[in-house]
Amino acid sequence: MGISIIESTQSGFQWVADRVWKVEHAFERANASGVKASSARMRIFCILVGMTVAYVCLAGFAARGSLQGRGQIAALTGEPNARAQLVDRNGQLLATDVNDYSLFVDPNDMTGDDRSLVRRALLQIFPDLPRDQIDKPFKMNRRLLLTNNIKAAKRDEILNYGLPGISFEAVRVRDYPLANTGSAYIGMTQRGGEGMSGAEKAMQDQIAANAATDQPVTLAMDLRIQGALENEMRAMAVAQRAQSAIGIVTNVRTGEVLALASWPDFDLNRPGAFSDAEKRNHAAVDRYELGSIFKVISISVGLDTGTTSLASVYDGRQPLKLGNRLIHDEHASSELLSLTDVFIKSSNIGTSRVALDVGATAMTRYYEALGLFRSADIELTEPASPLLPSRWSDSSLASSAFGQGMAITPLSFIEAANATLNGGYLRPLTIKKYDGHSPLPGTQVFSAATSRTMLELMRQNVLKGTGTRANAPGLRVGGKTGTAQKPGNGRYTSEDVSSFLAVFPVDGPVDGDRYSVLVTFDSPQGAPESGGSRMGGPVAAPVAGHVIERIAPFVGVARKEDKFTGPGWDKAPVAAEDVTGDH
Repeated sequence: MGISIIESTQSGFQWVADRVWKVEHAFERANASGVKASSARMRIFCILVGMTVAYVCLAGFAARGSLQGRGQIAALTGEPNARAQLVDRNGQLLATDVNDYSLFVDPNDMTGDDRSLVRRALLQIFPDLPRDQIDKPFKMNRRLLLTNNIKAAKRDEILNYGLPGISFEAVRVRDYPLANTGSAYIGMTQRGGEGMSGAEKAMQDQIAANAATDQPVTLAMDLRIQGALENEMRAMAVAQRAQSAIGIVTNVRTGEVLALASWPDFDLNRPGAFSDAEKRNHAAVDRYELGSIFKVISISVGLDTGTTSLASVYDGRQPLKLGNRLIHDEHASSELLSLTDVFIKSSNIGTSRVALDVGATAMTRYYEALGLFRSADIELTEPASPLLPSRWSDSSLASSAFGQGMAITPLSFIEAANATLNGGYLRPLTIKKYDGHSPLPGTQVFSAATSRTMLELMRQNVLKGTGTRANAPGLRVGGKTGTAQKPGNGRYTSEDVSSFLAVFPVDGPVDGDRYSVLVTFDSPQGAPESGGSRMGGPVAAPVAGHVIERIAPFVGVARKEDKFTGPGWDKAPVAAEDVTGDH
């Protein structure tokens, strides 16, 4: 930890006292040798002034180091690998450097009577330590480490016992006061202090630099939103006995990731107690065929290229034949489908026809412009690259349009989907808090008109389509469901990936602040909460709706009516959701 202010000033006083003594003797020698007193006094006075100034500077420097905290002390003492605090966008503490302590026992600092007393006390203080471990220093009669990783409060408690022969040595460690909360987002460090994952690794240089000035590093995370997302997602994941679950909340205008959750989570203070699988950031590393939520992107491309419009009509009465393959819808339709019907009834046939009308050249050009052919653009180091078709045939093009045959990470998907919801701009995701005035990076991929139409389609889907379970009255929620069969061993399995993409509020300026919520469950097993269903509508949509209900006040979205409310919308029949997979 370095020297304290008391130690610094004490040593400084001693230094000055030594110099004053020497000056006094110099004055005596000057008189004895006949040197003019005035000349000697002047020289001695100058020396004293210089020493006083030097001491004041020394004392001030030590005092500032003591008062400004750990990061500054580290800079003064040369402590290696000191790290600045991590805080959320509202200044709430997420990670900090603290001292843990190692406890040593030295029987040579005890009397014979003390030894038995100290041994009994240690057995009571550490009931979980093996008796042999406590006995070892006494048997070997020398100073030995008894245990480590003792927190400051426990150390103070032990010191209050006043036990002889007990000493502590401080060890700087990274502490996460919220343990599991935001574990994938915040990340963890190595024992030496270097970041290993999450923001701790992504922001390594800034965290190290800010430690020298004792300035925290501020993340885009809102701890209130993070907590609400984790709470709702975890409850459904446990009920569904899911393999894993992912949640992401972003501001679609700025690209800020306000919350990122990966379940199962883990205690950042005890990473060694969890397996690599439990510490995996599923949002960044796992690649999924995400199913019908991908229709948000493919329908947007059709609208933007002008190959489809709300006036377009598609024949969904018969399966679509592509070579030897048939694409069909789970629900039979006795009518032709408008583009709105294609979206809110989640028609694989209709969406495939939209993609085929766009063509592989134009569609893949949009995919590339949306970043779907690379890993997600975000400061995190974990994001994986996509798995793409080896060639873009009519069949692979149609499959990609309804979220099959192309596996991407949830972070890649939300980055691309946000461009359909924010006026058309592809913006990198960021874990840094936006300063509110710097120019926002981004490339316009869609027109503002395309974005506005997609927002309205998503609102209609929540009111009378497959996403009704996500509706939050007055918050103008839009969304899209998705259920995809998981591929495995060259075929599609009976396991599903169930998702919901939500956005709110859908009204207001097309380039204004609005928020996307992505929730994905890997291999839900069906539960009473979803009526036994494993599909995105019953499983993921309610979670998104509950999250939006809870976080709306935190992002300043007030309840009000919109143009889609009323009996003509909310009492319309709801169609069944299509499952993408082996059809």
